[in-house]
Amino acid sequence: MNILSMMSLVAMLTVLAACSPTSSEAPPVVRPVKSIVVTAEPLDRISQYAGEVRARREITLAFRVGGKITDRQAEVGQEVQAGQILMQLDAGDLALNEQALRAQLTAAEADHDQARAKFNRAKALLGRNLISRNDFDTLKGAYETAQARVQQAKSQLSGGARQTGYTQLPADQTGVITAVQVEVGQVVTAGQPVLNLALPGEKEVMINIPENRYSELRIGEEVQINLWSAPGRIYQGQVREIAPLADPLTRTYTAKITFVDPDSSVKLGMTASVRASRRLALAAIRLPLTALMEYEGHAAVWVTDPKTLKVIRRRVDLGEFHGDQVTIARGLAPGERVVTAGVHKLYPDQPVRLLDEAP
Repeated sequence: MNILSMMSLVAMLTVLAACSPTSSEAPPVVRPVKSIVVTAEPLDRISQYAGEVRARREITLAFRVGGKITDRQAEVGQEVQAGQILMQLDAGDLALNEQALRAQLTAAEADHDQARAKFNRAKALLGRNLISRNDFDTLKGAYETAQARVQQAKSQLSGGARQTGYTQLPADQTGVITAVQVEVGQVVTAGQPVLNLALPGEKEVMINIPENRYSELRIGEEVQINLWSAPGRIYQGQVREIAPLADPLTRTYTAKITFVDPDSSVKLGMTASVRASRRLALAAIRLPLTALMEYEGHAAVWVTDPKTLKVIRRRVDLGEFHGDQVTIARGLAPGERVVTAGVHKLYPDQPVRLLDEAP
């Protein structure tokens, strides 16, 4: 190819290039973002504790004397009536002691009868001056001593009979057996707990509060109670008692929540959840810390224009911090949508696509 042909080809390419349309600029990147519609709401702290339904009044039953258990007629969950015999001890030794005391009473009564007969004869002889005053006084003293010994023997026999009766353990009141701590054949001491009896009436939930959350509840505070057996039912409760000392093993504080409106479905031993709410701050606009950025030495956020779906940088004044949230003192109004994640990858007027249309 000669020089003239090459020049013609270059000129043709130049004309074609001049006639072709120019390439347009690249379209802006539409970045997907997470956002929320800000509202002015109070800040509440919600706390939940697991617990167990118990009777408000529960007593521990024990024998007044020691011995070997020979019979048990109580089972956990059994409803018992006042006076019903629940356990029995071997009364052999106490029965023998009662027999001995009864024999002593019989002997004291025989001595008393004899002393009384002598005293009556002495009174008749004294009236006829057939006995000295000294002998009369002696017989009178013997008679009074015999009377005292009879009273002493009766009191001892009564105590011995009561001791024998203590070998039977009756229910003090009507209630439900919640625990059995001993079995037949076991030797127990006087006062050793053997049964737990829950009395009918008010029910409550016992929960344990960790040390770092002790201040979240107050006596008299209203709470909500949920039962695992009835997840859709909410019961109203009230904090009745909070232990002043922590348990030495678990290092938790025991709290008791009384049911305000229990029904027949609330049973002893059920698993319950106590929900408490505490107002930490009044109504205000709050944002997660991830929504903040720094611009020219001040805090700022990205506000989304609802019409153009472009972001606008907005300076804001911060208030109190609560955990992972911060209060916005000035700069935002309720109803505005603010970007909450990826704020350092945006620039002014950048179009965005909302990942969460719901507020």
